[in-house]
Amino acid sequence: MYKLLFVDEEKDVFDDFLDYVDLSPLKTQFEIITEYPSPTLDEMILTIIKLNPDAVVTDFMLNDQKVDIKYNVPYNGSTLVKEFTAVREGFPCFILTSFDDSAVNQSTDVNIVYIKNILHKDVEAKTKARATFLERVKSQIDHYRSRIDTSEKRLLQLIEIRKSGKANIEDEEEMIRLDSFLESTVDRKNVIPGDFKSLSNINKLESILSKVDELLNKIEKRNEE
Repeated sequence: MYKLLFVDEEKDVFDDFLDYVDLSPLKTQFEIITEYPSPTLDEMILTIIKLNPDAVVTDFMLNDQKVDIKYNVPYNGSTLVKEFTAVREGFPCFILTSFDDSAVNQSTDVNIVYIKNILHKDVEAKTKARATFLERVKSQIDHYRSRIDTSEKRLLQLIEIRKSGKANIEDEEEMIRLDSFLESTVDRKNVIPGDFKSLSNINKLESILSKVDELLNKIEKRNEE
C-alpha cells in the first residue's frame, strides 16, 4: 500500500483527484490523504513529515482560490517541492497545474509537472501516454524505496568489511557516499558534508561509524512507523 498526500486549496479538486484514483486499476494500492496548504511553508513541511507519505502531489497555485481556505498561502507548489526535497533528498514529489508554463519555469525538474486536466474523465486516455500519472507515481515510489533499501544493505556490508579489517580506501569512500545519501533521506539539511567525513585516520573512521549507527537507528524507527 502506498500512502499518497495530495495538497490543494480546493475541496472540489480533492474530489476530482479521489475520483481519478478510484477509476484507476491501481486504486487498491493507494491510500490517499488530502490536505489544504498550511498558512506557512514551515508548517506545511512539518505536516508532511508528520503524515509520513510515500509521495506528495501538490497543486501549483496554492493561493489561487479562496473558497475553502480563508488565509493567505505565501508559497506555491514548486516552492513546496523544492523545500521538502531540501529536507528529503530524492523524495517523490509531483506538481499538478493548470499553469504548466509557470510551473515548468519555476521547477528544477520539469518531469514532475503534469497538467491538472488529466484528472478529468478520458483526458489522460486521449493523450496516449505509455504510463498513466498514477503509474508514474508508483514507479517513482518504488525507485526511491529500492534506492534506500539497496544503499542500506550495501552500507551494512561495508561496515562488516571494515570490522574485519579488510576495508580499503574505495570501500571507505563508498561508505561516506552511502552514509550521506541515507542521512539525506531522513534530514538532508543536517547532513555532515563529505569533506568532514574524510577517513584518512582511524579516529575519523570511528567517528563516522558512530554517525552510521545513529542513522541506522533512525531508519529502523522510520520503518517501524
